[in-house]
Amino acid sequence: MARNGFFTGLDIGTSSIKILVAEFISGEMNVIGVGNVPSTGVKDGIIIDIEAAAEAIKKAVEQAEEKAGITIDKINVGLPANLLQIEPTQGMIPVPSESKEIKDEDVDSVVKSALTKSINPEREVISVIPEEFIVDGFQGIRDPRGMMGIRLEMRGLIYTGPSTILHNLRKTVERAGITVENIIISPLALAKSVLNEGEREFGATVIDMGSGQTTVASMRAQELQFTNTYAEGGEYVTKDISKVLKTSMQIAEALKFNFGSANISETSVTETVKVDVVGSELPVDVTERYLSEIISARVRHILERVKQDLERARLLDLPGGVILVGGGAIMPGVVELAQEILGVNVKLHVPNQVGIRNPMFAGVIGLVEFVGTMSDVDVIAQKAVFGEELLRRKPIDFSPQEQKVPVFNDHPVPQRDVVPNIETLPPVQDPAEAKPKLSERVRGIFGSMFD
Repeated sequence: MARNGFFTGLDIGTSSIKILVAEFISGEMNVIGVGNVPSTGVKDGIIIDIEAAAEAIKKAVEQAEEKAGITIDKINVGLPANLLQIEPTQGMIPVPSESKEIKDEDVDSVVKSALTKSINPEREVISVIPEEFIVDGFQGIRDPRGMMGIRLEMRGLIYTGPSTILHNLRKTVERAGITVENIIISPLALAKSVLNEGEREFGATVIDMGSGQTTVASMRAQELQFTNTYAEGGEYVTKDISKVLKTSMQIAEALKFNFGSANISETSVTETVKVDVVGSELPVDVTERYLSEIISARVRHILERVKQDLERARLLDLPGGVILVGGGAIMPGVVELAQEILGVNVKLHVPNQVGIRNPMFAGVIGLVEFVGTMSDVDVIAQKAVFGEELLRRKPIDFSPQEQKVPVFNDHPVPQRDVVPNIETLPPVQDPAEAKPKLSERVRGIFGSMFD
């Protein structure tokens, strides 16, 4: 059940920083302000320059405040899946009151008792998600408050992340003049927002194709079963175009956005676009087919890695299939290519919020929806985590840390920064194959995503 009031979300991405302000009234979410500025000080979703990232956050906050007409002094921040670990946990306390009626403070105490399990000194508790409470042996209780009992138990999941990443995240937001209200696990919030009730229960996978990285989250039985981050995204597609065609990143990005497609079979071998390349005084003609081959190679490389890990975790054939979000998923042909590689039903999720009907906003929308729909018990559990100062604040090495790809379920994924095997041969011309001109191929998907 949604709580009434104003809620904010901050999504720190590699290419852009997004802030969303929404008001919840009688369970309905209404977006009243959005800030969206280019990212600085961020690489592969991780903050590497606190001052630069803080300045970008300030600009995004100013945009959102101007549109919403309110002052933002606290914010809910999304944490990427980098090196996220999920472990089961449980706690138990005797009910101390004479009446034996369970109250808020008892829920707080049993959550804190679950936090006493051994945590690696280099890691920090991000969140505890209560799955069920047990009162005097009676299981399956969602909210024990008001019940009578002698013994209260809780079973749930504990999420931990690297202390350095969490410290830098808080420090950056504080430098921007904002207080961190909650740190929300982005893949968990995204999965809950994008998937419907049936998909969350029977199982589905969300693939967030961002600029600097691709994040995968599988949910089944209302629980996050698998999450992983791959240090490849839309920015890597742009780099591949730039390297193969020997052109600037700006031109490569424009080629990708205006003429790019991940589906080779739908492109023309006769239609060309002129490209300024290094070492040539005159522009070089590049066919649409050749550009698509460069794009498809990188997207295929990412999706094949995702497929391997989903197969290893036995989560590829979930009934709900795969849902794509993120700016990288907007490109024509990505859905078709994903369906071909993964062999399951694949669809693109487009948010229905007025003014931000674009898959790249799915992450920040998920953060705000997650906070706005937290139950009273979830709020108590989150406050119990934040109250554990020994778990929250530790001496941190402030220097930039080595970027790593996370390990989940003891399956390490090697990080690679390679250009897929694309031969730099002249584009092949096939006069027999006629396709509509590029100017006539309207990419309607972009127009439908903005109101």
